Amino acid sequence: MSLATTLDKRVTLQAPPSGRDDTGAALPGWTNVITDGDGKLWAGIADLTGREFIAAGAEQAAVQTKITIRYRTGVTAAMRVLHGADVYRIEAVLGQAGRTLLLMCSRGVA
Repeated sequence: MSLATTLDKRVTLQAPPSGRDDTGAALPGWTNVITDGDGKLWAGIADLTGREFIAAGAEQAAVQTKITIRYRTGVTAAMRVLHGADVYRIEAVLGQAGRTLLLMCSRGVA
């Protein structure tokens, strides 16, 4: 299967807030990594596992997801991926021989 047919979703890659305010607190807000065009890139998204658990008396669900994107430098586990209303927290970035990146993510847990 070709890479073009695998990367069939449009996602936004975001970097965490950088810098500190006068009190030393982190500045709020995430910034888009891609700032030209619509700010999105092509990706393949596949859910791997799902689990439910009880935390602080409230039921929560977490989904482990892998997101494949074309290789780009600077992608770290501190970033996140947005797809529609879903927010994916990047847990690990795995290089795939310089052609693609495999982002191991979690969704559903704040």
